[in-house]
Amino acid sequence: MVRRTVFEFFSRFLSETGTDEIWIACSGGLDSMALLHLAQEFVISRRISLGVIHLNHNLRPEAAADEWFVADCAFKAGLPLVLGQARDLRSKAADSGHSLETLARNYRYAFFKRLLKLRQQAVLMTAHNASDQVETILMNLMRGSGLRGIKGIPARRGRIGRPLLEVTRSHLAEYVRENRISFREDPSNLSLEFSRNRIRHELLPVIRNLGGDGVEERIAGAGLRLAADLKIIDCRIDDLWREIEYLDNGIAISRRSLQESEMELRPHFIARMIRRAGAVKQVSAPILNKLSELVGENGKQQLSHYDLGAGLVFKTFAEFVVVGREECLRKLALAVPEYQIVLSDYGFFHLPNGLGDLELQPFKSSAVKIFSKDDCNPDLSGSKCREFITADRLEFPLVLRNRRPGDRFQPLGLDGKSCKLKKFFHARSLSLYQRSAKPLLCNGDGAIIWVVGERLDHRFKVDSQSQSLAALSFFPGESRFLQLPEV
Repeated sequence: MVRRTVFEFFSRFLSETGTDEIWIACSGGLDSMALLHLAQEFVISRRISLGVIHLNHNLRPEAAADEWFVADCAFKAGLPLVLGQARDLRSKAADSGHSLETLARNYRYAFFKRLLKLRQQAVLMTAHNASDQVETILMNLMRGSGLRGIKGIPARRGRIGRPLLEVTRSHLAEYVRENRISFREDPSNLSLEFSRNRIRHELLPVIRNLGGDGVEERIAGAGLRLAADLKIIDCRIDDLWREIEYLDNGIAISRRSLQESEMELRPHFIARMIRRAGAVKQVSAPILNKLSELVGENGKQQLSHYDLGAGLVFKTFAEFVVVGREECLRKLALAVPEYQIVLSDYGFFHLPNGLGDLELQPFKSSAVKIFSKDDCNPDLSGSKCREFITADRLEFPLVLRNRRPGDRFQPLGLDGKSCKLKKFFHARSLSLYQRSAKPLLCNGDGAIIWVVGERLDHRFKVDSQSQSLAALSFFPGESRFLQLPEV
């Protein structure tokens, strides 16, 4: 059973990643030595390379002996070996505020990822097993974790796989006995000083007694099924993630977009925002639910502020929800709220927040008759603040407003191809605050006519078919938002 489960995982993982090289993260303990032995069996008669990687954390007196043991096993098997050393982890943990276990794990995975960066055709396997999975699920349940904590250890992440997550520690011990595999004992695994060891030695025996045979496999299997279900949630998050704005020292989304999403989705979305903004610790489910409530219902714009620690802050503005550092939040406090001005006819119009003025007038000129069909808009003014459009498609009342989630238009010069306004702004290197202020002149049917001072829409260009023209003039105010970068 152990061999079949692990071999199926190897085959599937190598096929999905398109790789032909396996590295085993080996501590020298029972689990990792069993995995190394299984990997050696798997690569026989297959064109697959196998290597061993070991990081000495230098946290125990036996660490050097463990390192020598792993090196000797790799040498005798003729396998490539990569060794690494971590130094002063205890003092670094005290200085950083992280637990020693967390810091050691971070160093270990950073070491693994350096190998994978050098070996692009390789995957790396760790020896986490079903019993580890059950311990992790129970620990996270007691912490009040959400679904992502309860699902436990992922079976794969990128090119790192965990083939033993459906195999219990007792089955691995049996496999090791049957195959006479040597391994090193870690005395710290017996210490009841650590919460995980207390779960392992005090709580799990009770669960086995109550649940009967196979209870560990069932709990670990539930975690794997939950991980599969979470992929559906992640797909929904991916859809909404398109509205995300990356900032200097932060990440933001339109508050309206988040308010219009399902309430049940928000905690998951906010959790991803926090991770992508650089959080080092997982936020608990109760806190995520509280942050979700702070977003409010559609139309509500109450401001709120929540300190996430490590310099990160969750903050709701009138128009945005942001996770970032204080310098990012200070800039966002200047962003322009939504505005909208109805233009019932031609005329002269004032924009709010000192953004300037816009004039829209009919334009009579014989020039209309001489435009060839291949011409784009004529440059009669030489300024992006003055444009000419065909008036044939205008439907009053027009609207002068700033952006809304999902805005699209057809930038002149792209042969009528549609483009998200967000993507256009990004290409122009406009900051989020500049984007929030940028005026948009929109037709009565909702189509964007002019991203003011930037680009006309293809549908309103002047050509040989134009029967009448309109002149658009923009007079920027003193607002800081319209100081655009040079392009």
